Amino acid sequence: MGASASAPRTDVSRSSASGKPSSSSASASASGTAAQGSCPQPPAAFVDTAPGAGRTVALTFDDGPAPADLEIVPILNRYGIHATFFETGRHALEDSAVTRYVAGAGNLVEDHSWDHLYPREVQGGWTVPYLTDQLVRTRAELSGLTGQPVCFVRPPGGFTDHVLTAAGPLGMTAVSWSVDGFDWKQPGVVTAAATATIVANATTAGALDHPIVLLHSGKASHEADTLVSPFRGNTVAALPQIITWYLDHGYTFVRLDGTT
Repeated sequence: MGASASAPRTDVSRSSASGKPSSSSASASASGTAAQGSCPQPPAAFVDTAPGAGRTVALTFDDGPAPADLEIVPILNRYGIHATFFETGRHALEDSAVTRYVAGAGNLVEDHSWDHLYPREVQGGWTVPYLTDQLVRTRAELSGLTGQPVCFVRPPGGFTDHVLTAAGPLGMTAVSWSVDGFDWKQPGVVTAAATATIVANATTAGALDHPIVLLHSGKASHEADTLVSPFRGNTVAALPQIITWYLDHGYTFVRLDGTT
């Protein structure tokens, strides 16, 4: 899952686990320090508002590429809108055709780390070298598949440990969210209640003029499927209602780079 809380988190635990940078960390870190030419200058803080004038909303989908993307993209196409998909490098390597499909439909494909390990799952926690390795490898994979620069990163779980310090020198903007669909909690089947809950959660924009909405197209976290289901059928079922709500309330849908 891309997040398990309603706001970005810090994690100071340092329990041992299997997540470690690859042996290529040093070379990746060195090659990744130069900012990408087409990316805007990253701000000094996390971004949690959609770009653009008037009322704008950015739909974001974490944890892909995943089978649900093949259902989500046609829904976006039906309404003539685009979204931002935060993908892990490991999943993109394994399912490159879906990544290309998402990007080919005009959506933005951005960095969600390589392994999707939380700080407590990495020996020593999220250090700057560890994060740099994760971001550089994922950025290279996604950019190679889409032919586009990768300018944004959303850290797994919304944890913030050293993320800005690592992302800034790479020319990458760290992204949070302002509206959480909590769709990672859904059951393994489509139900009217689960779909309605996602719609209600994802449309709590209230007086926000520029919300970023967090949803999930897959599961990238490492809990057992019996604890967190990878099923995203309720997200797919909820999406038309979510889109309609924002359109009815005068919002324009934008990607995180400001493109409609």
